[in-house]
Order: sequence, then structure tokens, then C-alpha cells
Amino acid sequence: MFPGFGGVGLLVFYARRSLRRPLPRSYPPEFRSKVLDLLEAGRTVAQLGNDLNISDQTIYPWRRQEAIDTGQRPGVTSTDHAELTAARRRIAELEPELEIHRRATGLLEAVVPPKARSTAIQTMTAEGLTIEACCRVLEVSVSGYFAWRSRPPSQRSLRHAWLTERSESSWTLTSSE
Repeated sequence: MFPGFGGVGLLVFYARRSLRRPLPRSYPPEFRSKVLDLLEAGRTVAQLGNDLNISDQTIYPWRRQEAIDTGQRPGVTSTDHAELTAARRRIAELEPELEIHRRATGLLEAVVPPKARSTAIQTMTAEGLTIEACCRVLEVSVSGYFAWRSRPPSQRSLRHAWLTERSESSWTLTSSE
């Protein structure tokens, strides 16, 4: 009996452990470049595989990628591959945010009436967002926004503002007494 194994024994422990597939080893870039230098010096892939205890099938892709990176072979270079990977990762991060914006736009359209959207655009542009992006999200034409912005207030809106001010002032007078 071995402590910690619940009476199972070391044999079963090692048998279970050997059933697991080993994870593929990742070699550092310095090691890869040294292997490729040895290949260029005249050593064969089989010799390097035996001497360094790595598979021949590990060395061949390194050699192929080196030929692509140096322009001897067509394909995607390592730097391009790294940039593509970073771009895909960034796209994967931004897609949920875009979906949130789409859903928020739908909710905003239901709550904010079309005439108040220009005011919302004006508020957002004052906070540093671009007019084009705000108009696109709120589905207002840029020319319509600029026309609204340059238009003087209508008689109705002036009267509404005056009535609102009067009712607020009368409310404060009656509530303070």
C-alpha cells in the first residue's frame, strides 16, 4: 500500500498515466534556428533527429517555413502569420462588442424618437465620438444631422421651451410656500 493512492498501488497509477497521450513539445525559436543552421551547414534531417532526440517530422516544417520566410518558396511568412493571428484574435474580441452595439441600437431606436436622435448625436459628438459613426448607429443621415444643426428652432419648440420654463417656475413658487 502506498499513501495517497487509496490502496490502488503504483502499478495502476503508472498504467493510467501511460494511457494519456503526451502533449506535443514546443521548442523555443532559438533552438529551431540552431537546428536550421546545422541543416545549412550540411547535416541531414535524420542525423539531427537522432542527435537531438526529436522527430524528423518536426524538422521538415521548420525547414519549409524557413524557405518561405527567406522568399525561396511561396507561402505565408511567419510575420504575416503572426499579424493574421493577432488580427483574428482582435476580430474575435470585437464581434461580441459589435453584437452588443447592434442590440443596444435596436433598444435605443425603440426608446429614442427619431426627432430626438439628432440631440443624442450632438451629445455623443461632444464626448469625442465621430459624427459619421453616431449617425450610422442611430440611422440618421449625416446631411440630415447637419441640416438639423444649422436649422433655427421652430416656433413650436420655442413655445414649448417657454411653457416648460413657466410651469417649472410656477411649480417652484407653489412648492416653496
